[in-house]
Amino acid sequence: MAQPAITPEHWTELIAARRQRRLCSEHVEALKRSCASECGKRHVSECTKCWSLVLERMRQRYSESPEREWFTSRKAFYQELEGLFADAKEHRTSVRQLEARIESEKEAWYRWILRRHQEFIVTCNDQTVHEELRSMLDDPDRSRDEVVGMVWRGIGKPPDWAEHVDAFAVEVAAAGGNPAALQRLYVKEFFMDHETGEPLEDSKPYLDEYTSNESMGIEEMLGKMSKLAQELRVIRPHRESLMSRLDDLMRARMADELNKKQQAKSQAQAAEERIAGDELYDLPPCAVCGKVLDTHDVFSCTVCQAVAQIGGDQGLTVYCSEECYDAGHAKHVGEMHRCHAGDDCVQNRNNGQDEDVVMEDEAALDAFACKECVGLKRMTLFCSERCASENIASHLQEEHETKMNADEVSSLISSLSDEIETILRRENPGLRMELM
Repeated sequence: MAQPAITPEHWTELIAARRQRRLCSEHVEALKRSCASECGKRHVSECTKCWSLVLERMRQRYSESPEREWFTSRKAFYQELEGLFADAKEHRTSVRQLEARIESEKEAWYRWILRRHQEFIVTCNDQTVHEELRSMLDDPDRSRDEVVGMVWRGIGKPPDWAEHVDAFAVEVAAAGGNPAALQRLYVKEFFMDHETGEPLEDSKPYLDEYTSNESMGIEEMLGKMSKLAQELRVIRPHRESLMSRLDDLMRARMADELNKKQQAKSQAQAAEERIAGDELYDLPPCAVCGKVLDTHDVFSCTVCQAVAQIGGDQGLTVYCSEECYDAGHAKHVGEMHRCHAGDDCVQNRNNGQDEDVVMEDEAALDAFACKECVGLKRMTLFCSERCASENIASHLQEEHETKMNADEVSSLISSLSDEIETILRRENPGLRMELM
């Protein structure tokens, strides 16, 4: 039997399976009663004619099912069944062996479903369960009950799940295929909090899209939600890696000469060279613990320091110790110096498939800044050269009211590390720069 072009919902298949199983059982029982009353045999298997009719009805259950069920597209299985039923009619194999083969094929189908559909991986956050389930799916010695148990372990097993599935299937069947009735039922089941009657958290965009599109099936909507969840799972570690790389850059470029060594060097050269500006000595309290700082022993955010020294409004962000720096600087960077592209950042669009920069040397780990903003005494940052190149045009239009040509990109952005080093060396010629 050919596979339908549109696959119905899984619960529709469940309803069909139950209906076809019931009809087959009723027909077989009727044949048994007829044989007992008309043929006088102790068991239908002793009557060649009736036994053939019983087996033929069982064969039709799988080979001629009018509805889509789990076995519908498994053509090789159909061919094998034809031979098995023929052997059963000649008593060369038993019905028990037939049933065992069908159960074995159904288990193989179930394992295939778990490999093909990723909803389980999205729902379960336990990596140990993921690995154990993959191992089970490829191990024929692990029983179906073990596989099912591992799935329940990953997603959590509601105490009344069987009753709930039965009740839901009854409601679907009662809708009689009416699209409007089914949509109301699916909205209530999948998008609403059953206790409050309100939409589930973060579900409204999907709910609006589903209810506004009469031709969209519920499985298509659930598929889109699952795909997005998978993409976010892939993107998240890349975003965290980006923040870590930016933090490493800030830490590496921090002017260690703000501590005792830098201050001593500046004082020794004060007669010949201009020392650090007064703004570096008018320090706020520690950004983490609030302690008043000694200018001879301080850690600073290098970007804030550079902006302060070119006359920007942003004040210094400082820490009294390396411990406070470790505790608070990553949060500060994430809040104050994140990628200006926001939702348009390349990290949000490439789904984690490719690196957003070609890392040929250490410079590729750098962030990039808008040169015009630096001239206006502020820092507008992009996470990479590619991100800056793709978003600088819209930034110039929105914030500087200027347009650019494609060949002007390199002249409008610059490496953040180069800008910081230029500013600190220009404003503090008497201070020696050292990497942390």
